[in-house]
Amino acid sequence: MNKETLHHQIENTLGRFIGKDNELIERPIVPAYIQKNLRHQLRPYQQAALEHLLFMEGKPSSNHLLFLMATGSGKTNVLAASVLYLYKQKGFQNFLFFVNSDSIIRKTEENLLNPKSSKYLFNPEGIEIDGERISIQVVDVFPKKKNKQTIYLKLTTIQKLHIDLTHPRENGLTYQSLAEEKLILLSDEAHHINVQTKKKIKKKETKEEIEEKNWEITVSNIMRANPENRMLEFTATLNLDNDHLFDKYKDRVLFQYDLPRFMNDGYSKNVLLAKHNEDDQSKMLKATLLNQYRKYVANENGINLKPVIMFKSNTIALSKDTKEDFMQMIQELSEPTLKKMVQREMNVHRGTSTVWEEVFNYYDRTDLLKVIRDLKNEFTQDTILVVNSQEIFSEKDAVLLNSLEDMNNPIRAIFAVAKLNEGWDVLNLFDIVRISESASTTQKATDSEAQLIGRGARYYPFEFDGEKSFQRRFDLLGRKLSVLESLHYHTMNESAYIKNLIKSLDAAGIQTKEEKYNRYEAKLKKKFKEKPLFKNGKIYINKWVKTTPDDYNSFDKYAIDTRVSYNFERTEEEQYGKRSQSNTALSELYTEVQLPLDRRIIQKAIQRNPFFSFSSLMEYTPSLVSIQDFIDSPSFMGGCQIFIRLPRGMTIDELSKKEQLTFIDKYLRYVEEKMKLNYAKEKGTPEFIGESFANYIEESYVIQTNSVNNNSKSLNTQIISSRSMRGQDWYIYDQAIGNPLEWALIEEINQFLESLEDKYQNIYLVRNERRVKFREIGGIRGFMPDFLLFMEDEKFTYQLFIEPKGSHLKAQDTWKEKFMLSLTEREDIEVLHEGKDVRLIGFKFYSDSNADKQAFREDFMEKLNIKSPIQEEFKWSY
Repeated sequence: MNKETLHHQIENTLGRFIGKDNELIERPIVPAYIQKNLRHQLRPYQQAALEHLLFMEGKPSSNHLLFLMATGSGKTNVLAASVLYLYKQKGFQNFLFFVNSDSIIRKTEENLLNPKSSKYLFNPEGIEIDGERISIQVVDVFPKKKNKQTIYLKLTTIQKLHIDLTHPRENGLTYQSLAEEKLILLSDEAHHINVQTKKKIKKKETKEEIEEKNWEITVSNIMRANPENRMLEFTATLNLDNDHLFDKYKDRVLFQYDLPRFMNDGYSKNVLLAKHNEDDQSKMLKATLLNQYRKYVANENGINLKPVIMFKSNTIALSKDTKEDFMQMIQELSEPTLKKMVQREMNVHRGTSTVWEEVFNYYDRTDLLKVIRDLKNEFTQDTILVVNSQEIFSEKDAVLLNSLEDMNNPIRAIFAVAKLNEGWDVLNLFDIVRISESASTTQKATDSEAQLIGRGARYYPFEFDGEKSFQRRFDLLGRKLSVLESLHYHTMNESAYIKNLIKSLDAAGIQTKEEKYNRYEAKLKKKFKEKPLFKNGKIYINKWVKTTPDDYNSFDKYAIDTRVSYNFERTEEEQYGKRSQSNTALSELYTEVQLPLDRRIIQKAIQRNPFFSFSSLMEYTPSLVSIQDFIDSPSFMGGCQIFIRLPRGMTIDELSKKEQLTFIDKYLRYVEEKMKLNYAKEKGTPEFIGESFANYIEESYVIQTNSVNNNSKSLNTQIISSRSMRGQDWYIYDQAIGNPLEWALIEEINQFLESLEDKYQNIYLVRNERRVKFREIGGIRGFMPDFLLFMEDEKFTYQLFIEPKGSHLKAQDTWKEKFMLSLTEREDIEVLHEGKDVRLIGFKFYSDSNADKQAFREDFMEKLNIKSPIQEEFKWSY
């Protein structure tokens, strides 16, 4: 069976050229007011999800759509953005949010209604659209008389919603009241309303199954109450392998972003299984020491982090006993006991390249009395949260559980039996300890554990070197910081259980890595440290300056297209996914004509968008003297051409003023997006200044990579290893650490070495380990080329820029190649130097294909005026 969903159909359509004129179906532009009114920057895949929503507007199946997105990917952020869009563009004011549990209701209240909460998703300064403040008002019943600038939101569980509608009460919610006005249904954890769909088999149903079947019917009845009603569903766990569910949702799955892709893109922690052979108490102590080690590493690097550890039991009695054992263990911990443990573990893990080797080496160098004091101060009755039964879970505990990242939240450890799966958005959980006494090892039990691991794998964004990231940064940069991007699941080392757990993790799409690392270290060769380049040499890095009004005096400075084409939307709609005509026949139904730019309509469009108020526009276009200048100048709107693809037989004169305004609005939204994206207050310059070589080149660097678990469906394709460079004096480190493409480049340089030595002296290839950073000339984007090649002749010192680039990254990094090539093409490059003149030369990317490699070779030979080498096998030294 073809398992292609609506998501795949949209992706296959967007970016496709169709028709005899080779017209491009462009991705919709997400309106600027959406990002402006969200607290967090939309991630690329969240942006894509909204583009899919915009693409479906007006199509017959757009009234019921589903976002199938991985746990932790920010489904609620997409939900918040969708609310803004449906309110502004489609005029919806009534939003009915329903879920399966009260805990998610509490979480959603924090997300959508509490500006003081760290989990609040909208702009804490307030929601503003078209210059007007918008409020969100929680209601039990949607009011008949509405305020224009208000979004009405009802939050309920599906259980309560079903009861309210099947047993109506006075002044309560009824089907009749829902039929009177159009409504948006927002269903979170939507898999709970599909029991009737996914069963389709005749057997006796459980009480829970009967209840959930009735919920599904209730939702269907609400949708039918008003033909304008629409529903957006959000879930991470829709099983499309179930044929009945697939048939229901294949044309409704608007966007798919599964867990393997989410994890492979670096938006989660790395998940590592720590398999212990010790008893539970020893396992708890080791896990706690690892958890505390993370805090020490964070503090040493100026990172604000309070790592949390969870102890998971399968019964309340066991959880209570475990908590008492843990508290006693911490309070009785002494220096001799801890020192003995550290020494033993150092002996056990010496040479294993695991996190345990690093952790216990660290504690061996640390004041253990201070460690013990820290543990006793930070793990107390006041910093422990017990979550053994959701039924008796207090409101105070719920707030603590859902705000664990807050630095004023004291909780460091959680003892739990309750599942805590759906709706739990903790980010700073780094260790989960499975208490194994009498624990089940069945597939059902490990499936539940996999869900918990998926929750804990959510990434904790932290600021490092002045930059905050929502993706992993340290997979290849050594243990010290990668430990802040890893979740360890501490469990027993029992083969049958581990086999089931791996199976459950794979089924859930969770990539796991064994707690084993490959460690590679490269050291500067002693011989090179005696060379003049290292002692007195310079690396030339370009200077930054503030931008000026002249840097932004036309649309082209923002990369804004001044010639654009839009489709005229016909009122009749073809069913999505069905094409009764060929692309050629379809294109023959349209003709492209230029839209006359009526100054009055442009002015009206500008007045409708607060971004284009003069005070706002001046922030991004300081060269402007007036709004009239923006409208009339050929550098701005006066130089634009907007073309409309009209149905054959229709003329441009038949477009109403309102329809013309729609196209101007669309273009101005595009202009706004580009201005915000490409405006910067500082830029790189063509002036390069010499900095001390020795200050920028590390005497050694270490790369540690995880060994991938053979049982895991990991998508990691970066194969890193090391090769000796002994005897290769032109390479400054004793080891070449890299992936196959980087090795191929090093071999390429070696092949050219003889030709280079005929013309140049003091040839040295430098691996740039994220230290030497340039800025694009006239722009703010940073660039750290992987390799710099230094050499001299009688007249010049040369600094060459070389970048290996995988083919999958070439398109997005084209600007880097342009930067390198511009170094020899621009006449304004100036190098401030002492002694010999300095020449900067950049080359084309060295990429995977034979054609790209040949293009690099030809560029290299031409610019350096050398001959093609005789191809010989590169002799790596071992």
